[in-house]
Amino acid sequence: MVKRTQGLPINTIVLAIIAIIVLVFIVLIFTGGIGKFVGQTNQIAPSSNQTINTQCSEYATSIANQIGTSTDPSAQLQMLANSQYVTSNCSVYSQYSFTLYNGSEVICGLGPSYCIVLSSSGSGSGSGSGSGCPSSCTPPNCIPGCELK
Repeated sequence: MVKRTQGLPINTIVLAIIAIIVLVFIVLIFTGGIGKFVGQTNQIAPSSNQTINTQCSEYATSIANQIGTSTDPSAQLQMLANSQYVTSNCSVYSQYSFTLYNGSEVICGLGPSYCIVLSSSGSGSGSGSGSGCPSSCTPPNCIPGCELK
């Protein structure tokens, strides 16, 4: 004679697990825990364009403050060329204007066809739309996306 052990059938165990999960969700719903979870997942993260624009604006404000501490326009242009605003390519697409000590204005965000080529002394030697710009306008010898007025 084979003795059968007494135990819970698998179906009962599975139903108990499902019931516990359902109870946990019901408790979360009534205590507001599920609302917090859903609220966190529904928060829309800023688009990459918003994030980039915010970052570029911070870079521009930072370099504008640094430029304001110098009275030499050549040094100011060199500071701009070495800034995160330029090296992160914000100067090409993020519009911002900087006023130099001599009253000249550097307008940035004009696109890849504009640039300010810096001479070896650090002064701006020119700007333009394509013709005066080297094919690879890279800092610190050039400020891409900007024009000197």
